Amino acid sequence: MQTSLEGAAMSRTARKLLSQNFLWNRELVNKLIRGSSVSQNDSVLEIGSGKGIITEQLLGICQKLTAIEADRRLHSFLKENLPIKQGLQLLPCDFLDYPLPSSEPFKVFSNIPFSITGEIVKKLLFSPNPPEDSYLVVQREAAEKFVGKKCGNTMLAVIFYPFFDIKIVHTFQRSDFKPKPKVDSCLIQLVKRKSPFIRKSNVQLYRDFVVYHFGRKRLAPAVTPSEWLAKFDEFIKKHDPRMLNKIGGSFTKWQAEERKLSKIHRTRTGA
Repeated sequence: MQTSLEGAAMSRTARKLLSQNFLWNRELVNKLIRGSSVSQNDSVLEIGSGKGIITEQLLGICQKLTAIEADRRLHSFLKENLPIKQGLQLLPCDFLDYPLPSSEPFKVFSNIPFSITGEIVKKLLFSPNPPEDSYLVVQREAAEKFVGKKCGNTMLAVIFYPFFDIKIVHTFQRSDFKPKPKVDSCLIQLVKRKSPFIRKSNVQLYRDFVVYHFGRKRLAPAVTPSEWLAKFDEFIKKHDPRMLNKIGGSFTKWQAEERKLSKIHRTRTGA
């Protein structure tokens, strides 16, 4: 596919605001997609289609593809250059405003804007109907925040652990992107667990438990995700009404604060 907008597809300002760096090697992209779980019968969502290098490869595999691109010029470019295919939906919108499928199973494969990585991951994984499997190109530093480790875990890594298996599956060279980023990047896979480690009836309570204790540094980051689960089991067995009342609503309050900060950030940057 010819890319006549190689230098001008996205304005410099928009590219800077969204921290978008485009993959250019079709052979590499094809290898990564072929090595993923994406198959012919899947419904796939792509966030930030850019110049369509991932879109083009996904079209050759999956049955249904929804490609979201917020930049109007890039969206027009995709409409003009991608092959017309039944099952392809090109949407010119901001993913953060896009309503995810309410019940239909879907997967995600995307090179997302680095500056809103956290917002995208939280939207996907906190959804009532999260993707079955996701592959996201992200900054290496951001990836480390989501992957459960033996020590130094973040709050999000602990919250996601019972429900998703998150791992780094590929490390990119900086030369794999145009323009070349100043940071290291990788592809992370986020697989929804078929049998979560937390019962559905306790999901909200677990989130409250983690947010409350992280906020007060009651449990050290050195505690592993498995140890967090053990602590939560102990908490459930004690069934202390006073503590249940204390931690109740912690996750909802944290989400409200996060949305407020996100809105301020997007207003300042124009993203």
